Amino acid sequence: MPTELLGLLEECLDRGSRELGLNLGREKFAAFRDYYEILVEENKKFNLTSITGEKEVAVKHFLDSLTCLRLLDQGGAFVIDLGTGAGFPGVPVKICRPEMDLLLVDSAKKKVQFVSDLIERLGLERAEARWDRAETMGSSSEYREKADIVVSRAVAPMNVLAELCLPLVVPGGVFLAMKGPGSAEEFDSAGRAIELLGGRVERAERMRLPIIPEERILYLIRKISPTPAGYPRRPGIPAKRPIV
Repeated sequence: MPTELLGLLEECLDRGSRELGLNLGREKFAAFRDYYEILVEENKKFNLTSITGEKEVAVKHFLDSLTCLRLLDQGGAFVIDLGTGAGFPGVPVKICRPEMDLLLVDSAKKKVQFVSDLIERLGLERAEARWDRAETMGSSSEYREKADIVVSRAVAPMNVLAELCLPLVVPGGVFLAMKGPGSAEEFDSAGRAIELLGGRVERAERMRLPIIPEERILYLIRKISPTPAGYPRRPGIPAKRPIV
């Protein structure tokens, strides 16, 4: 797309997505522009994010979300975005991979209301938002070991995340944790929890965001065996008494 036709948001997305090996195109630029406008509008009511500038949203929310495409090929997979907040990373990934089935989950009702409205306003098909807790979903026959991919963006320490996310992943599927640069130590201490819950670390990729060069680490964990009965424990317990 000619640069003279791009706003700051689109310029950042164009440059950054190319650095990530993606080619968004005109329709996706339009979808991200709509997402941005809705986010800024609704943020006045819901306090969804402290980041509202076009450059910052483009990089720290949209492109940051799209980094997971470096490790995943969603295709027609069933993906759960756990702790989605204002739709990150699930909605940006859905915009780029419309063939996936997406469930966006958060325990904050106002955020789920926002994401439900966002899905409708963006016209996203095969996507829905759910107000729930991971502990409840991971213990229910409807969701336990049903997701091909579970992704979570900096929601909790790794040993807690493992208990929240891995019970939702089908054996053979993957859990992707998107973390900041200070996560290496917590990851090192989460080995027992990951193994106990049926996971095996397949890959850890350290990278820098485009344009605003902040560091991120993406942890890809393969589900190699079923999660034992009794996990996840009841709501609140994984965070209060993490597996160590």
